[in-house]
Amino acid sequence: MKNFLIALVIAIVLVNCLGSLVDSWLGMHLIMSDELLSPWENVAVLSLIGVALAIVGFVVAVSVIGTILLALGAGFLALLVMGVSAFWPIILIVIALYALKNRNSVAYKQQNERNMHHTL
Repeated sequence: MKNFLIALVIAIVLVNCLGSLVDSWLGMHLIMSDELLSPWENVAVLSLIGVALAIVGFVVAVSVIGTILLALGAGFLALLVMGVSAFWPIILIVIALYALKNRNSVAYKQQNERNMHHTL
């Protein structure tokens, strides 16, 4: 939110500066309801346009980044599911071997402990 407010202030300052330059150098004026707006009204209208464009730019930037992150996440999830579905037999065998190894090692440790108690 802090960066958004800073961008908004920068946009307002730029529009105010550019509005004054356009008014003094190019003599451009806005006309509303068949009336010529004063230089301050020109700056105010251009400031509002600049703020609106800054907000639209922020929303577009967030939307593009969000879309890219969503696409990358969906691609990663699809690759993960595809990998698991392609190699599930191998994964199942590895899990079974790991479980058998741990079961045998636990039983072996318990048997060793019993043998040590009997020898003492």
